[in-house]
Amino acid sequence: MTNIAVFASGTGSNAVNLVKAFNSGNRIHVALCLTDKENAPVIEKMKDLGVETIFFPRSVWKEEPQVILDILRSHDISVIALAGFLCFLSDEIVNAYEGKILNIHPSLLPAYGGKGMHGANVHKAVIEAGDLKSGATVHIVTSEIDAGPIVVQKEVAVLPDDTPESLEAKVHEVEYQAFPEAIMKIVASLTPPAIPKSVDDAWAEALGVPNNVPPIPKNDNINQTGPTSPTSLTGQTAPTGPTASISPTAPTSTTSMALTKEGMPPTYLVWSVIMTILCCTIPGIVAIINSAQVSSKFYQGDIEGASRASRNAEIWIIVSFVLGVISNTLYIPLALAGLF
Repeated sequence: MTNIAVFASGTGSNAVNLVKAFNSGNRIHVALCLTDKENAPVIEKMKDLGVETIFFPRSVWKEEPQVILDILRSHDISVIALAGFLCFLSDEIVNAYEGKILNIHPSLLPAYGGKGMHGANVHKAVIEAGDLKSGATVHIVTSEIDAGPIVVQKEVAVLPDDTPESLEAKVHEVEYQAFPEAIMKIVASLTPPAIPKSVDDAWAEALGVPNNVPPIPKNDNINQTGPTSPTSLTGQTAPTGPTASISPTAPTSTTSMALTKEGMPPTYLVWSVIMTILCCTIPGIVAIINSAQVSSKFYQGDIEGASRASRNAEIWIIVSFVLGVISNTLYIPLALAGLF
């Protein structure tokens, strides 16, 4: 769950839209609303929707930004949405949430941006300029007003009979689409992609076999200087002295040496599955279990165990195949004789 905070100064139509867009799901949640106006209509609207709303006078926003940051952190806020927020936003807040503060602006930036360009002022300027299109822009907030990277932008047509009021209504409609879309893009960028499971991991999970042991460290010699005695991976303590050099993952036999150089022994997992489906089920399942153990033992550092599991998987594959051939050899003549 990603918690977001909404900053608003006015009626809060975009803030309400964000709550309705997100708070019925389980990925993004509007957890907090902050405002710089004590009697702003957004306060009651957000409270009615169950969103905690806090008023801070502009003196706090300008002179005590740490107070704002403490509140945001106490609510585990990851992203901030400025929904008609007309107050000064300090560099401390912008830097603390760099790339994670979004603002909705009622024009196609960079046109009609900057100081004084908000609300009806923007729509009036568009009409007076005779522009044929306008729209809404969601951008990342930086220290420069309305100059951050654009995340989402949506257009509306400006008709000859449009007034600032009618244009504002049309822009509001696309704002309700653009703002949630932009927030989802930012949240997605903050979430690392899931690592797909390997075939071994998927089968091991299905069969209840542990197969998620982290890989052993790189086989570099460890040199340590000083009185501390390093401990090897086998639990034995190396001799003390000014300089101790140990090889924690040195192979213990010719077979281990070959496996370490060549990599993990074959798992035969695909063949195990094929034999289970096409030949003999029980030996095939035993082969699958041994196949799934190959990688887990290998990454635990048990090279011999991984090799043994690989050989066992191969043996049970052969057993499954042989039993399958025998059963089919006996079954087909009997079936033709009408005994089955």
